[in-house]
Amino acid sequence: SSQNITWSMVGTIANVKLEYSSDGGTTYPYVIIASTPAAALSYTWSVPDTISNTCMVKVSSAGDSTVQDVSNAYFKIRGDLALAAPNGAEGWTINTNQNITWTKVGSIANIKLEYSTNGFTDELQTFLIIASVNAATGTPYSWLIPDAPSSTVKVRVSDVSDSTVYDASNANFSIKGSLTVTLPNGAETWIVGATNNITWTKFGAIANVELRYSTDGGLTYPVGNVIIASTPAVNLSYSWTIPDAIGTQLKVKITDLGDATVNDSSNANFIIKGSVTVTAPNGSETLIVGANQNITWTRTGSFVNVKLEYSKNAFTDELQTTVITASTLASPLSYAWTVPDAIGINLKVRISDAADSTVQDVSNAAFIIKGA
Repeated sequence: SSQNITWSMVGTIANVKLEYSSDGGTTYPYVIIASTPAAALSYTWSVPDTISNTCMVKVSSAGDSTVQDVSNAYFKIRGDLALAAPNGAEGWTINTNQNITWTKVGSIANIKLEYSTNGFTDELQTFLIIASVNAATGTPYSWLIPDAPSSTVKVRVSDVSDSTVYDASNANFSIKGSLTVTLPNGAETWIVGATNNITWTKFGAIANVELRYSTDGGLTYPVGNVIIASTPAVNLSYSWTIPDAIGTQLKVKITDLGDATVNDSSNANFIIKGSVTVTAPNGSETLIVGANQNITWTRTGSFVNVKLEYSKNAFTDELQTTVITASTLASPLSYAWTVPDAIGINLKVRISDAADSTVQDVSNAAFIIKGA
């Protein structure tokens, strides 16, 4: 910084010499200026990096060093610290790593880092981050955000050797809780009507959460897709009856009801599928060639069409699989089948979603086709 050294004088002194001491005036090894007009009565000094609590300045006549004066008492030369981040308005999440950064002026060796959950208005709410870190190489300092949720948080950086040299965040920032969806988190396949657990982890004093699902890969989470409007966060689990939302781009989102900015969603898409179950022929029946036989089934989910097939060897060889119909409406839950001339004792029927062959079922046991 620039500081004025001032003096008064009596007599016609042309020029003065200015020196300073960092050891309480025992020695004056530092020359500020060898000669400057005495009549100016002032000299602007760019304060050097000579940190000390026992500094003094000496002014003397440039022509007669016995004409002199020194500071009546010690003054201090100190460094300076400026906190760059967090400096206000940030929202940092519990259990994440965030960088504290600062700049320094002067040869400050080590600094201490602290935080307050009430903006340093009460030192009892001040907590140590680290007692000592190198002032020059320690920045940025990676801070694991503690479980101390508050909207009035500040960080303070101070010189370990001189606590009067410090700086704090210009304004409050927030430490927030965190939520992480652990299930479904991507690649799961859940079936319409089944019951599956949505699970999560949390940090911080979060009371209640809302759960929603997306069918477009997380682009939207509409109000109509609310799973539950409020459930205790501490439960870490919610039993969900899977809705008829068949698709491949499903995600679940969890949100803190007290702070909507605290949320998380599935890392990747999961799948919701329907299901189908053959009810007839389902095993042990004896069907006659040329007779009319209803193939029946049940289903969950709103898929539109089903494919029907039969096999004479219980689907052990797909080359022996015959298509009954490539597509028929799923909703009647029945199909009138004229029993083919496929005499055998190891027959089974398979039904599948015409749009997704992984959604399928076959007769539980073999049935028989006979001639007449």
